[in-house]
Amino acid sequence: MDLVRDCLDKQLEDRNHRRMGRVDGIIIEVEPDKPPRVAFIQLGVKTLLNRFSPRLGNAAARLMKAIGISPEPYRIAWGELHVGLNTVRADLDAEHTPALEEELWLREKIKRIPGAAK
Repeated sequence: MDLVRDCLDKQLEDRNHRRMGRVDGIIIEVEPDKPPRVAFIQLGVKTLLNRFSPRLGNAAARLMKAIGISPEPYRIAWGELHVGLNTVRADLDAEHTPALEEELWLREKIKRIPGAAK
């Protein structure tokens, strides 16, 4: 499997096919005298922006913290994932994870987007 091609930036779904975002990072554990192994995938604005610039990631984290959203990335163990052709499916329920924290915050704070259809 080619991790970057098959997993990174792919749509992530929970066991109920609810979209949770995209895979923003891959965590590989390296131990002495053992081959590297994929441990987790990571979701979060800070993780995504760190791929472009750590300064940008840190600025986004400060902004998120200021408005009351945790900037810490959410990790899902590799063993709980099934990598498909265009999606990655996690064996968990998105509603019971912090993965949707930004979406839920927006839903609560912004009742209606100006100009959007009713």
